[in-house]
Amino acid sequence: MSYYNETLIILSGLCAILTYLTLNEKKSLTTNSKNNNDNKNNENIKAFYNFRRNYLIVYFFVTAGDWIQGPYLYTSYKNHGFDLNQIAILFVTGFLASGIFGIIIGSAADKYGRKKFCLVYALLYSTSCLIIVLFSNFYILLFGRVLGGISTSLLFSVFEAWMISEHFSRGFDSNLLSDTFSYMTFGNGFVAIICGLLAGGLEKNYGILSPFIMAICFFIVAALMIIINWNENFGKMVEQNHSSRSLISSLYYAIIIIKNDSFVLVLGVVQSLFEASMYIFVFLWGPLLEIQHKSNFNFYSKEELLPFGLIFSSFMVAIMIGSLIYDYISGPKNISLSTISHFNFLIASISLLISTFIKDELLLFFFFLIFEFTCGIYFPLIGTLRAKVVPKNLHATIGNLFRVPLNLIVVTIL
Repeated sequence: MSYYNETLIILSGLCAILTYLTLNEKKSLTTNSKNNNDNKNNENIKAFYNFRRNYLIVYFFVTAGDWIQGPYLYTSYKNHGFDLNQIAILFVTGFLASGIFGIIIGSAADKYGRKKFCLVYALLYSTSCLIIVLFSNFYILLFGRVLGGISTSLLFSVFEAWMISEHFSRGFDSNLLSDTFSYMTFGNGFVAIICGLLAGGLEKNYGILSPFIMAICFFIVAALMIIINWNENFGKMVEQNHSSRSLISSLYYAIIIIKNDSFVLVLGVVQSLFEASMYIFVFLWGPLLEIQHKSNFNFYSKEELLPFGLIFSSFMVAIMIGSLIYDYISGPKNISLSTISHFNFLIASISLLISTFIKDELLLFFFFLIFEFTCGIYFPLIGTLRAKVVPKNLHATIGNLFRVPLNLIVVTIL
Protein backbone atom coordinates (compact mmCIF):
# COMPACT_ATOMS: atom_id res chain seq x y z
CA MET A 1 0.00 0.00 0.00
CA SER A 2 1.49 3.38 -1.03
CA TYR A 3 1.61 6.34 1.30
CA TYR A 4 -1.09 7.99 -0.83
CA ASN A 5 -3.49 5.19 0.16
CA GLU A 6 -2.42 5.46 3.79
CA THR A 7 -2.82 9.24 3.80
CA LEU A 8 -6.34 9.05 2.40
CA ILE A 9 -7.33 6.43 4.99
CA ILE A 10 -5.90 8.51 7.86
CA LEU A 11 -7.53 11.73 6.62
CA SER A 12 -10.87 10.00 6.08
CA GLY A 13 -10.76 8.56 9.60
CA LEU A 14 -9.93 11.96 11.08
CA CYS A 15 -12.72 13.58 9.05
CA ALA A 16 -15.22 10.93 10.21
CA ILE A 17 -14.30 11.51 13.86
CA LEU A 18 -14.55 15.31 13.53
CA THR A 19 -17.87 14.98 11.71
CA TYR A 20 -19.26 12.76 14.48
CA LEU A 21 -18.09 15.18 17.20
CA THR A 22 -19.48 18.19 15.32
CA LEU A 23 -22.89 16.60 14.75
CA ASN A 24 -23.04 15.48 18.39
CA GLU A 25 -22.26 18.99 19.61
CA LYS A 26 -24.85 20.55 17.30
CA LYS A 27 -27.44 18.02 18.45
CA SER A 28 -26.67 18.90 22.06
CA LEU A 29 -26.95 22.64 21.36
CA THR A 30 -30.26 22.11 19.55
CA THR A 31 -31.64 20.09 22.48
CA ASN A 32 -30.61 22.79 24.97
CA SER A 33 -32.14 25.45 22.74
CA LYS A 34 -35.45 23.60 22.64
CA ASN A 35 -35.44 23.26 26.43
CA ASN A 36 -34.57 26.91 27.07
CA ASN A 37 -36.44 28.77 24.33
CA ASP A 38 -40.11 29.34 23.65
CA ASN A 39 -42.12 27.69 20.92
CA LYS A 40 -41.75 30.67 18.58
CA ASN A 41 -37.95 30.42 18.60
CA ASN A 42 -38.11 26.66 18.15
CA GLU A 43 -40.34 27.12 15.11
CA ASN A 44 -37.86 29.65 13.73
CA ILE A 45 -34.97 27.21 14.13
CA LYS A 46 -36.99 24.45 12.48
CA ALA A 47 -37.82 26.79 9.58
CA PHE A 48 -34.12 27.62 9.21
CA TYR A 49 -33.14 23.95 9.02
CA ASN A 50 -35.76 23.37 6.32
CA PHE A 51 -34.55 26.42 4.39
CA ARG A 52 -30.91 25.38 4.66
CA ARG A 53 -31.69 21.82 3.56
CA ASN A 54 -33.60 23.01 0.48
CA TYR A 55 -30.77 25.35 -0.47
CA LEU A 56 -27.94 22.87 0.11
CA ILE A 57 -29.58 20.11 -1.94
CA VAL A 58 -29.78 22.43 -4.95
CA TYR A 59 -26.28 23.78 -4.32
CA PHE A 60 -24.79 20.29 -4.21
CA PHE A 61 -26.52 19.33 -7.46
CA VAL A 62 -25.18 22.39 -9.30
CA THR A 63 -21.66 21.86 -7.95
CA ALA A 64 -21.92 18.15 -8.84
CA GLY A 65 -22.58 19.18 -12.43
CA ASP A 66 -19.42 21.26 -12.33
CA TRP A 67 -17.25 18.61 -10.65
CA ILE A 68 -18.28 15.58 -12.69
CA GLN A 69 -17.28 16.93 -16.10
CA GLY A 70 -14.58 19.49 -15.24
CA PRO A 71 -11.63 17.04 -15.09
CA TYR A 72 -12.54 15.67 -18.54
CA LEU A 73 -12.50 18.98 -20.42
CA TYR A 74 -8.85 18.69 -21.43
CA THR A 75 -9.20 15.04 -22.51
CA SER A 76 -12.37 15.73 -24.50
CA TYR A 77 -10.69 18.58 -26.38
CA LYS A 78 -7.67 16.39 -27.01
CA ASN A 79 -9.92 13.63 -28.37
CA HIS A 80 -11.41 16.16 -30.79
CA GLY A 81 -7.92 16.48 -32.27
CA PHE A 82 -6.90 19.90 -30.96
CA ASP A 83 -3.27 20.71 -30.14
CA LEU A 84 -2.03 22.23 -26.87
CA ASN A 85 -2.19 25.82 -28.17
CA GLN A 86 -5.82 25.43 -29.23
CA ILE A 87 -6.73 23.81 -25.90
CA ALA A 88 -4.98 26.65 -24.06
CA ILE A 89 -7.05 29.18 -26.05
CA LEU A 90 -10.24 27.34 -25.08
CA PHE A 91 -9.37 27.43 -21.37
CA VAL A 92 -8.22 31.06 -21.40
CA THR A 93 -11.44 32.02 -23.20
CA GLY A 94 -13.41 30.55 -20.30
CA PHE A 95 -11.54 32.67 -17.76
CA LEU A 96 -11.86 35.82 -19.87
CA ALA A 97 -15.59 35.24 -20.38
CA SER A 98 -16.02 34.76 -16.64
CA GLY A 99 -14.26 38.06 -15.95
CA ILE A 100 -15.86 40.14 -18.69
CA PHE A 101 -19.46 38.92 -18.70
CA GLY A 102 -19.47 38.38 -14.95
CA ILE A 103 -19.55 42.16 -14.46
CA ILE A 104 -22.87 42.45 -16.29
CA ILE A 105 -24.30 39.14 -15.06
CA GLY A 106 -24.03 40.05 -11.38
CA SER A 107 -25.74 43.40 -11.86
CA ALA A 108 -28.48 41.80 -13.98
CA ALA A 109 -29.12 39.16 -11.30
CA ASP A 110 -29.56 41.82 -8.62
CA LYS A 111 -31.94 43.77 -10.88
CA TYR A 112 -34.03 41.04 -12.52
CA GLY A 113 -33.92 38.36 -9.82
CA ARG A 114 -31.38 35.91 -8.38
CA LYS A 115 -33.67 32.89 -8.81
CA LYS A 116 -33.99 33.59 -12.55
CA PHE A 117 -30.22 33.71 -12.93
CA CYS A 118 -29.74 30.52 -10.95
CA LEU A 119 -31.92 28.96 -13.65
CA VAL A 120 -29.85 30.75 -16.31
CA TYR A 121 -26.79 29.04 -14.79
CA ALA A 122 -28.37 25.62 -15.26
CA LEU A 123 -29.37 26.47 -18.84
CA LEU A 124 -26.00 27.91 -19.90
CA TYR A 125 -23.90 25.19 -18.29
CA SER A 126 -26.13 22.46 -19.75
CA THR A 127 -25.74 24.05 -23.19
CA SER A 128 -21.97 24.23 -22.72
CA CYS A 129 -21.84 20.51 -21.89
CA LEU A 130 -24.17 19.65 -24.77
CA ILE A 131 -21.89 21.50 -27.21
CA ILE A 132 -18.95 19.33 -26.12
CA VAL A 133 -21.03 16.18 -26.64
CA LEU A 134 -22.44 17.12 -30.06
CA PHE A 135 -19.78 19.23 -31.79
CA SER A 136 -16.08 19.06 -32.65
CA ASN A 137 -15.79 22.41 -34.46
CA PHE A 138 -13.25 24.64 -32.70
CA TYR A 139 -15.30 27.84 -32.93
CA ILE A 140 -18.47 26.21 -31.66
CA LEU A 141 -16.49 24.77 -28.74
CA LEU A 142 -15.05 28.24 -28.17
CA PHE A 143 -18.60 29.54 -27.83
CA GLY A 144 -19.23 26.69 -25.38
CA ARG A 145 -16.30 27.86 -23.27
CA VAL A 146 -17.78 31.37 -23.20
CA LEU A 147 -21.00 29.87 -21.82
CA GLY A 148 -18.97 27.83 -19.33
CA GLY A 149 -17.11 30.94 -18.16
CA ILE A 150 -20.34 32.86 -17.64
CA SER A 151 -21.74 29.87 -15.75
CA THR A 152 -18.73 29.89 -13.42
CA SER A 153 -19.40 33.53 -12.52
CA LEU A 154 -23.02 32.68 -11.77
CA LEU A 155 -22.11 29.66 -9.64
CA PHE A 156 -19.81 31.65 -7.37
CA SER A 157 -22.01 34.71 -6.92
CA VAL A 158 -25.73 34.36 -7.67
CA PHE A 159 -26.48 31.27 -5.57
CA GLU A 160 -24.80 32.83 -2.55
CA ALA A 161 -26.58 36.16 -3.14
CA TRP A 162 -29.95 34.39 -3.29
CA MET A 163 -29.26 32.42 -0.12
CA ILE A 164 -28.09 35.43 1.92
CA SER A 165 -30.98 37.63 0.83
CA GLU A 166 -33.51 34.88 1.55
CA HIS A 167 -31.85 34.13 4.91
CA PHE A 168 -32.38 37.68 6.16
CA SER A 169 -35.80 38.18 4.55
CA ARG A 170 -37.06 35.17 6.55
CA GLY A 171 -35.75 36.70 9.78
CA PHE A 172 -33.07 34.12 10.60
CA ASP A 173 -30.19 34.96 12.94
CA SER A 174 -27.13 36.30 11.08
CA ASN A 175 -24.86 34.01 13.14
CA LEU A 176 -26.44 30.99 11.44
CA LEU A 177 -24.93 32.05 8.09
CA SER A 178 -21.49 30.86 9.17
CA ASP A 179 -22.98 27.44 9.84
CA THR A 180 -24.50 27.31 6.35
CA PHE A 181 -21.21 28.23 4.69
CA SER A 182 -19.43 25.48 6.65
CA TYR A 183 -21.97 22.92 5.42
CA MET A 184 -21.52 24.21 1.85
CA THR A 185 -17.75 23.72 1.97
CA PHE A 186 -17.90 20.34 3.69
CA GLY A 187 -20.57 19.04 1.34
CA ASN A 188 -18.79 20.41 -1.72
CA GLY A 189 -15.69 18.40 -0.86
CA PHE A 190 -17.74 15.25 -0.36
CA VAL A 191 -19.62 15.83 -3.64
CA ALA A 192 -16.30 16.27 -5.46
CA ILE A 193 -15.08 12.87 -4.24
CA ILE A 194 -18.32 11.10 -5.18
CA CYS A 195 -18.38 12.79 -8.58
CA GLY A 196 -14.78 11.77 -9.21
CA LEU A 197 -15.66 8.12 -8.57
CA LEU A 198 -18.88 8.34 -10.58
CA ALA A 199 -17.19 10.07 -13.51
CA GLY A 200 -14.45 7.45 -13.58
CA GLY A 201 -17.02 4.66 -13.78
CA LEU A 202 -19.03 6.46 -16.45
CA GLU A 203 -15.95 7.16 -18.56
CA LYS A 204 -14.79 3.56 -18.31
CA ASN A 205 -18.15 2.06 -19.28
CA TYR A 206 -19.72 4.65 -21.58
CA GLY A 207 -16.92 6.81 -22.93
CA ILE A 208 -15.27 10.15 -22.30
CA LEU A 209 -18.39 12.21 -23.07
CA SER A 210 -20.68 10.44 -20.57
CA PRO A 211 -19.71 12.69 -17.60
CA PHE A 212 -20.94 15.70 -19.59
CA ILE A 213 -24.31 14.01 -20.16
CA MET A 214 -24.57 13.23 -16.44
CA ALA A 215 -23.74 16.86 -15.65
CA ILE A 216 -26.70 17.96 -17.78
CA CYS A 217 -28.94 15.60 -15.77
CA PHE A 218 -27.71 17.19 -12.51
CA PHE A 219 -28.43 20.69 -13.85
CA ILE A 220 -31.94 19.69 -14.92
CA VAL A 221 -32.71 18.27 -11.46
CA ALA A 222 -31.35 21.43 -9.81
CA ALA A 223 -33.41 23.66 -12.12
CA LEU A 224 -36.62 21.77 -11.34
CA MET A 225 -35.98 22.06 -7.59
CA ILE A 226 -35.30 25.80 -7.94
CA ILE A 227 -38.54 26.30 -9.86
CA ILE A 228 -40.57 24.35 -7.29
CA ASN A 229 -38.99 25.36 -3.96
CA TRP A 230 -37.31 28.77 -4.30
CA ASN A 231 -38.76 32.25 -3.97
CA GLU A 232 -37.55 35.11 -6.15
CA ASN A 233 -35.56 37.91 -4.55
CA PHE A 234 -33.94 41.12 -5.76
CA GLY A 235 -31.67 43.84 -4.45
CA LYS A 236 -33.72 46.04 -2.10
CA MET A 237 -32.95 49.17 -4.09
CA VAL A 238 -34.13 47.38 -7.21
CA GLU A 239 -37.38 46.38 -5.54
CA GLN A 240 -38.04 50.01 -4.63
CA ASN A 241 -37.20 51.34 -8.07
CA HIS A 242 -37.32 48.32 -10.33
CA SER A 243 -37.71 50.05 -13.68
CA SER A 244 -35.54 53.14 -13.35
CA ARG A 245 -32.25 51.71 -12.13
CA SER A 246 -30.25 50.51 -15.14
CA LEU A 247 -27.57 47.83 -15.11
CA ILE A 248 -24.92 50.50 -15.71
CA SER A 249 -26.06 52.64 -12.79
CA SER A 250 -26.15 49.59 -10.50
CA LEU A 251 -22.65 48.70 -11.62
CA TYR A 252 -21.48 52.28 -11.07
CA TYR A 253 -22.98 52.31 -7.59
CA ALA A 254 -21.23 49.02 -6.77
CA ILE A 255 -17.88 50.46 -7.88
CA ILE A 256 -18.45 53.54 -5.70
CA ILE A 257 -19.13 51.29 -2.70
CA ILE A 258 -15.92 49.33 -3.29
CA LYS A 259 -13.97 52.57 -3.67
CA ASN A 260 -15.36 54.29 -0.56
CA ASP A 261 -15.72 51.33 1.81
CA SER A 262 -12.26 50.14 2.84
CA PHE A 263 -13.64 46.90 4.32
CA VAL A 264 -15.28 45.93 1.03
CA LEU A 265 -12.15 46.90 -0.92
CA VAL A 266 -9.83 44.87 1.30
CA LEU A 267 -12.20 41.90 1.14
CA GLY A 268 -12.15 42.06 -2.67
CA VAL A 269 -8.36 42.22 -2.81
CA VAL A 270 -7.98 39.32 -0.39
CA GLN A 271 -10.50 37.21 -2.31
CA SER A 272 -8.84 37.89 -5.67
CA LEU A 273 -5.33 37.11 -4.45
CA PHE A 274 -6.17 33.98 -2.46
CA GLU A 275 -8.44 32.46 -5.10
CA ALA A 276 -5.89 33.26 -7.83
CA SER A 277 -3.36 31.24 -5.85
CA MET A 278 -5.90 28.39 -5.66
CA TYR A 279 -6.46 28.38 -9.43
CA ILE A 280 -2.72 28.40 -10.09
CA PHE A 281 -2.32 25.56 -7.59
CA VAL A 282 -4.98 23.53 -9.43
CA PHE A 283 -2.98 23.80 -12.65
CA LEU A 284 0.43 23.10 -11.10
CA TRP A 285 0.05 20.51 -8.32
CA GLY A 286 -0.02 17.59 -10.78
CA PRO A 287 3.11 18.51 -12.78
CA LEU A 288 5.04 19.42 -9.61
CA LEU A 289 4.25 16.12 -7.91
CA GLU A 290 5.07 14.23 -11.12
CA ILE A 291 8.53 15.80 -11.26
CA GLN A 292 9.32 14.74 -7.70
CA HIS A 293 7.70 11.33 -8.24
CA LYS A 294 10.05 10.56 -11.12
CA SER A 295 13.10 11.63 -9.14
CA ASN A 296 11.98 9.63 -6.06
CA PHE A 297 10.77 6.59 -8.03
CA ASN A 298 11.28 3.29 -6.12
CA PHE A 299 12.03 5.23 -2.91
CA TYR A 300 8.46 5.94 -1.77
CA SER A 301 6.44 4.09 -4.38
CA LYS A 302 6.79 1.24 -6.85
CA GLU A 303 4.09 2.75 -9.06
CA GLU A 304 5.28 4.43 -12.23
CA LEU A 305 2.22 6.68 -12.52
CA LEU A 306 0.91 8.94 -9.78
CA PRO A 307 -2.50 7.92 -8.35
CA PHE A 308 -4.16 11.25 -9.20
CA GLY A 309 -7.56 10.03 -8.04
CA LEU A 310 -6.25 9.23 -4.55
CA ILE A 311 -4.38 12.54 -4.37
CA PHE A 312 -7.44 14.54 -5.44
CA SER A 313 -9.62 12.70 -2.91
CA SER A 314 -7.08 13.46 -0.17
CA PHE A 315 -7.20 17.14 -1.10
CA MET A 316 -10.99 17.16 -0.89
CA VAL A 317 -10.98 15.43 2.51
CA ALA A 318 -8.46 18.03 3.72
CA ILE A 319 -10.90 20.76 2.63
CA MET A 320 -13.71 18.99 4.50
CA ILE A 321 -11.56 18.85 7.65
CA GLY A 322 -10.79 22.56 7.26
CA SER A 323 -14.50 23.39 7.10
CA LEU A 324 -15.14 21.37 10.28
CA ILE A 325 -12.31 23.15 12.08
CA TYR A 326 -13.70 26.52 10.98
CA ASP A 327 -17.15 25.56 12.23
CA TYR A 328 -15.64 24.70 15.62
CA ILE A 329 -13.37 27.72 16.12
CA SER A 330 -15.94 30.23 14.85
CA GLY A 331 -18.80 28.63 16.80
CA PRO A 332 -18.17 27.06 20.22
CA LYS A 333 -14.72 28.68 20.58
CA ASN A 334 -16.08 32.02 19.31
CA ILE A 335 -12.75 33.14 17.83
CA SER A 336 -13.12 36.35 15.82
CA LEU A 337 -13.20 36.19 12.03
CA SER A 338 -10.25 38.59 11.77
CA THR A 339 -8.09 36.34 13.96
CA ILE A 340 -9.07 33.26 11.94
CA SER A 341 -8.28 35.17 8.73
CA HIS A 342 -4.82 36.24 9.87
CA PHE A 343 -3.73 32.78 10.95
CA ASN A 344 -5.30 31.01 7.97
CA PHE A 345 -3.66 33.25 5.37
CA LEU A 346 -0.35 33.01 7.21
CA ILE A 347 -0.44 29.19 7.21
CA ALA A 348 -1.50 29.13 3.53
CA SER A 349 1.36 31.45 2.57
CA ILE A 350 3.94 29.45 4.51
CA SER A 351 2.75 26.14 3.04
CA LEU A 352 3.06 27.42 -0.53
CA LEU A 353 6.37 29.15 0.16
CA ILE A 354 7.93 25.99 1.59
CA SER A 355 6.52 23.97 -1.32
CA THR A 356 8.62 25.98 -3.77
CA PHE A 357 11.85 24.74 -2.16
CA ILE A 358 10.95 21.11 -1.41
CA LYS A 359 12.55 18.37 -3.50
CA ASP A 360 10.93 15.47 -1.65
CA GLU A 361 7.66 14.03 -2.99
CA LEU A 362 6.20 13.06 0.38
CA LEU A 363 6.92 16.43 2.00
CA LEU A 364 5.60 18.28 -1.04
CA PHE A 365 2.36 16.32 -0.83
CA PHE A 366 2.14 17.08 2.90
CA PHE A 367 2.41 20.86 2.40
CA PHE A 368 -0.08 20.69 -0.46
CA LEU A 369 -2.49 19.07 2.00
CA ILE A 370 -1.86 21.91 4.46
CA PHE A 371 -2.76 24.42 1.75
CA GLU A 372 -5.97 22.53 0.93
CA PHE A 373 -6.79 22.48 4.64
CA THR A 374 -6.55 26.30 4.68
CA CYS A 375 -8.84 26.39 1.63
CA GLY A 376 -11.40 24.47 3.68
CA ILE A 377 -11.28 27.23 6.29
CA TYR A 378 -11.18 29.99 3.66
CA PHE A 379 -14.45 29.23 1.85
CA PRO A 380 -16.86 29.48 4.82
CA LEU A 381 -14.76 32.32 6.24
CA ILE A 382 -14.89 34.50 3.12
CA GLY A 383 -18.56 33.69 2.59
CA THR A 384 -19.40 34.83 6.12
CA LEU A 385 -17.33 38.00 5.69
CA ARG A 386 -19.05 38.81 2.39
CA ALA A 387 -22.44 38.39 4.07
CA LYS A 388 -21.40 40.83 6.82
CA VAL A 389 -19.60 43.45 4.71
CA VAL A 390 -21.06 43.48 1.18
CA PRO A 391 -24.40 45.34 0.78
CA LYS A 392 -27.12 42.77 0.20
CA ASN A 393 -28.87 44.78 -2.51
CA LEU A 394 -25.75 44.50 -4.72
CA HIS A 395 -24.30 41.23 -3.47
CA ALA A 396 -24.12 39.48 -6.85
CA THR A 397 -22.83 42.61 -8.60
CA ILE A 398 -19.99 43.20 -6.16
CA GLY A 399 -19.27 39.47 -5.92
CA ASN A 400 -18.65 39.30 -9.66
CA LEU A 401 -16.60 42.51 -9.63
CA PHE A 402 -14.30 40.75 -7.14
CA ARG A 403 -13.79 38.00 -9.73
CA VAL A 404 -12.54 40.36 -12.47
CA PRO A 405 -9.01 40.82 -11.06
CA LEU A 406 -8.98 37.13 -10.10
CA ASN A 407 -9.55 36.04 -13.70
CA LEU A 408 -7.07 38.60 -15.05
CA ILE A 409 -4.39 37.36 -12.65
CA VAL A 410 -4.96 33.73 -13.64
CA VAL A 411 -4.96 34.47 -17.39
CA THR A 412 -1.81 36.60 -17.09
CA ILE A 413 0.15 34.03 -15.10
CA LEU A 414 -0.97 31.00 -17.12
